[in-house]
Amino acid sequence: MIISSITETKDNKVKVFIDNEYAFWLYRKDLKRYQLEEGNDISDMVYHEILEDIVLYRAKQKALAILKYMDRTKYELNSKLKDAGYTDPIIELVMDYVTGYGYINDERFASSYVKNRMNTKSKMIIKMELIRKGIDKDLIGDAITSEYRIEDLNSSEDPELSAIKKAILKKGKDLVNLSYDEKQKLVGNLYRKGFDIDKIHKVIEEIEN
Repeated sequence: MIISSITETKDNKVKVFIDNEYAFWLYRKDLKRYQLEEGNDISDMVYHEILEDIVLYRAKQKALAILKYMDRTKYELNSKLKDAGYTDPIIELVMDYVTGYGYINDERFASSYVKNRMNTKSKMIIKMELIRKGIDKDLIGDAITSEYRIEDLNSSEDPELSAIKKAILKKGKDLVNLSYDEKQKLVGNLYRKGFDIDKIHKVIEEIEN
């Protein structure tokens, strides 16, 4: 294998290309340690040592740092590691590592996400947000079904009705003094947010009465 090029990055790192393909990024001190220079051969032993002892180790540390303060989906973590310059094979190993230790779990993430937002957002919006985060549609459906069932058992009120009320109150609307056109505009706004039209009218009637 030949080191075809070594290029500087803006964050004081260097990208190493082997046989004209991107291999990994290192620091300058790593280049000196392994005596890596453009045009030189790199043995299989040195190549795998760099991958295992430096690149994979740093990728794992990066993943743990990302997950330290906020739960992430597999898709989000994958994207962040890719943005950080790690290749697909390394990312796959990191994903196996964090999944194996339970640091990341899309099923758990989806359930928590639904639970924390079901009283402020519509099912449609929650579903769209989870899709954007890369959660499997079946997992989303299971989480919504499960969390809304639990909420129904623990509460005397439909969580979506509660979310509609909060959305109206957040706008500071005095429904009694709104004109017909203003009420229709409010209904349309809530409907576009994914709330059920019958439930919207039900909440408005309750507030007015």
